[in-house]
Amino acid sequence: MPLHRFLRYVAPNLVTAIGMCFGLLSLVASYEHRFVDAAWLILWAVLTDRLDGLVARSLKATSDFGVQMDSFADAVNFGIAPAFLVFVTLEDAAATGFAEGTGRVVLMSACGLWALANVFRLAKFNVVAEQPGGGPQVFFGVPTTLAAGTLAVWYLVLAKYAGPGAPVRFEGFGGPALFGDWTVSPGVWSYVPAVMIAGAFLMASNVPVPKLQGQPSKPATALLLFGVLSGYVCGALRILPEYMALLPTGWLIVSLVWSQLSARARSLSPPPIMPDPGPLRVRNRS
Repeated sequence: MPLHRFLRYVAPNLVTAIGMCFGLLSLVASYEHRFVDAAWLILWAVLTDRLDGLVARSLKATSDFGVQMDSFADAVNFGIAPAFLVFVTLEDAAATGFAEGTGRVVLMSACGLWALANVFRLAKFNVVAEQPGGGPQVFFGVPTTLAAGTLAVWYLVLAKYAGPGAPVRFEGFGGPALFGDWTVSPGVWSYVPAVMIAGAFLMASNVPVPKLQGQPSKPATALLLFGVLSGYVCGALRILPEYMALLPTGWLIVSLVWSQLSARARSLSPPPIMPDPGPLRVRNRS
């Protein structure tokens, strides 16, 4: 293979590898109880994940190898890393009730379901084609990037506005506090496992979620572009997680409402994930 072609195909996979390094560093940070660092690293992995596809398309360097590598990286970054962060956080905080007994089983189950649903979603994405033309361009099931990014950014919001007694309290957030003196009750952290179970269900489901790109409205496209770019700036500077939460949370809510209320959305059906047995299929005959 010519060197220039080799380098062209290496570029997007190098971006993927950098993102995976963020996921691995997040695991290390969680292990060392640097919880806020761990959450920011997951968000950096989210932001990096949006770049490898852009680089691949720009260089016309998409490949089956890149698809598989991206899936393995996403399993670490958006499945294992968030689950481990939440597990270590809540298990270490005895006041939340997840340190032992039934509470610990619930926490382990929630984190395990999150990781398993993440892998299932990635595997399903690799074997099914999105519904061809005629309808809105959608994902079937909440993308792992959206789910993990939303979880990590709200983790940071809870940490930034944590009140006394919270399992995570961090005073060093840069930038202004958009919510002022508002504080989060420590009891809110007790609902995090339930949120993870709901997130696991949404990732594994066939709920149609519109893609960000390709919106028909130019003002909507411009607004989304501004939100994405400003999110990159805030992520790079590690500031304003409450602002960064607006786009993924809003997109998730709008998508879920649209999937239930729109007749067009309800008419969409995902391709099957299991192979057609074809001529080997056994038919019952009377």
